[in-house]
Amino acid sequence: MLNFNSGVASSQTKSKLSNTVQKSASFNYFFLGTVLLSIAGISFANFSIDPYDLFRHNQPFDLKLDKTEKINHDRLYKTLDVIHIKPEIILIGSSRVKQGLNPKHAAFPKNITTYNLGIDGSNTYEILRYLEHTYTNQPNLKKVIMGLDHYMFNDFYQLQDSFVEKRLNKTHMLGTDLLNALFSQDALIASKNTILENLTETKNTKGLTYGDNGFFPYPYHNPNDGNTPWRFRTTIQQYFGFHPQYKLSDDRFNDFKKIVEFCRQHNIELIVFISPAHATQWETLRVTDRWDTYEQWKRKMVGITPVWDFSGYNSITTEPIQPVMSNYVDNSHYDPKIGDFVLNRILSHNVEQVPEDFGVLMTPENIDDHLAKIRSDREKWARIRPNEVELVETLKRNFKPQQKSQ
Repeated sequence: MLNFNSGVASSQTKSKLSNTVQKSASFNYFFLGTVLLSIAGISFANFSIDPYDLFRHNQPFDLKLDKTEKINHDRLYKTLDVIHIKPEIILIGSSRVKQGLNPKHAAFPKNITTYNLGIDGSNTYEILRYLEHTYTNQPNLKKVIMGLDHYMFNDFYQLQDSFVEKRLNKTHMLGTDLLNALFSQDALIASKNTILENLTETKNTKGLTYGDNGFFPYPYHNPNDGNTPWRFRTTIQQYFGFHPQYKLSDDRFNDFKKIVEFCRQHNIELIVFISPAHATQWETLRVTDRWDTYEQWKRKMVGITPVWDFSGYNSITTEPIQPVMSNYVDNSHYDPKIGDFVLNRILSHNVEQVPEDFGVLMTPENIDDHLAKIRSDREKWARIRPNEVELVETLKRNFKPQQKSQ
């Protein structure tokens, strides 16, 4: 005898199973579609807002946003700028170059592309690699103006984590950089911050971002805000913290030699100068017993190539510390008008506008007299500005290194 109830139950079970499978498939498709749409939305938002300014060379539209997030990503976006812009003149060095030297200076020919390749915290190895990267993308590179700083030659100073060597000497964006720029959480947060910054910008802060030529004079502050003495104290303390040890590095001098040789081999004019930091910067070397290495550094450099020296104690670097200063925004970084003086001097342009004591071309023939004059000038400055000497000595005396957690 046939069991009709059993057949009906089996049919119902199959129907329920089929409905469950269909619902599960529908949910999976919905979930997958939602994920794909979210990813597409994130990538489109990051591409459109472009917080690091990576796609401006090939973006079909421009939202006219100030890209405030670029400030901490110069190693990334400047790599791509070089690929697209292919500059024939570069200004290269640390943040002092980045904030101080204007590629639109009148001494540069209008028909030649000049680019500011200054990068925060760079050393001679990075400069060498970015020079090679520029030449890879612009074999007609004509001139390199290189600003050097004492810290760059410290054997204990490590490359920054943001330095990615494999992205250099290429003519396209690194695949991992593209993925991070479009899909990463960091890029999405940067896009959000860019929108918020543009919505809340004031007249005093609007436009204080990188231009199309890599120049960024005031990334952190308004130079007329009256807080310059505080910034001086901060940058002096940072020096004690960032460079607790110092030893002149043979590797960094080898990098310097390679830079000089590279330019000679490829018929590139190279002009080297020492940045004009404030007198208190050089005083930090004295109170940390590094004056001998400071002089040795200069001697070794001029043994390789002539170097313009804007450091020391001259009418620019000895400006008194006060709430609003004309020449400096902090102990380390100089105003672009001082950068104009530097360019005037080294490019022989309107030199009558430059103070006579600002800028000396050091050579093996004059190095001894030049260093002796700096020592003499330092003694005169110390007598005139004992409060600034005391400031540096007090900050050194009270400095307490942060203890590393175990």
